[in-house]
Amino acid sequence: MTEAAAEILLKVRQGGPRVANLGGAAPKTAAEVWAIQQAVLRGMGGRIGGYKCAAPPGKTPSAAIVAAAGLRPGGSAWPVAAGERIGIETEIAFRLGRSLPPRATPYAQAEVLEAIEAAFPVIEMVVSRYQDPAKVSAEELMADNVSHAGLILGADMPGWRGMDLKSLTVRQRYGDEVQVEKVGGNPSGDPFVPLVWLANYLPEFGLHLEAGQVITTGSCTGLLWVESHKRVTGEFLGFGAVTVDLA
Repeated sequence: MTEAAAEILLKVRQGGPRVANLGGAAPKTAAEVWAIQQAVLRGMGGRIGGYKCAAPPGKTPSAAIVAAAGLRPGGSAWPVAAGERIGIETEIAFRLGRSLPPRATPYAQAEVLEAIEAAFPVIEMVVSRYQDPAKVSAEELMADNVSHAGLILGADMPGWRGMDLKSLTVRQRYGDEVQVEKVGGNPSGDPFVPLVWLANYLPEFGLHLEAGQVITTGSCTGLLWVESHKRVTGEFLGFGAVTVDLA
């Protein structure tokens, strides 16, 4: 089942048509989801560069592998085929300075925060391998890395530990158009919440947060679909900005 699902998703990533769902290869458990994600990564010849995660109150948390090849510096160009659209989300991300290996007792928030090396704004690039991701199961959505395509990284923000990251004003522009401007918006409320959850969740599947990895903590703007040939700017007032040129 794992290899069959991975093969379906890999074919789409390699230029094949989007699929309605994974059919009989669809995962039913979290263990199967993570096995599929890792099989897809192997098929791409990639390695883990980090993770995306969200832990909204009252809802089931979710997470996905971020491939190292999809991590790009701010100001990069991102290709979008003519007539196609891509999803964009402005988020807060962290880079770890030291690993958080598996252990018997859960990591407390203070321990996870101490392991963070840097914080910065990012733009997540969103592409689903399904025809309509709203029509697949939660497990199928996670097997497709929750529609992750790549992550555009802003510059490290000095002094972030003294900031109230859950209450920053976020602004996202598409060309000259301001698409979103509001205070807060992280789906978990506080961006540290999903990070701590992830640190304690990954060891269930033989993984753990490692030094150098980038973890993005959920969209503060919501998912917006745009076309090519414009610059996208994601900004948190007082926390910095990041841009990507859709080519």
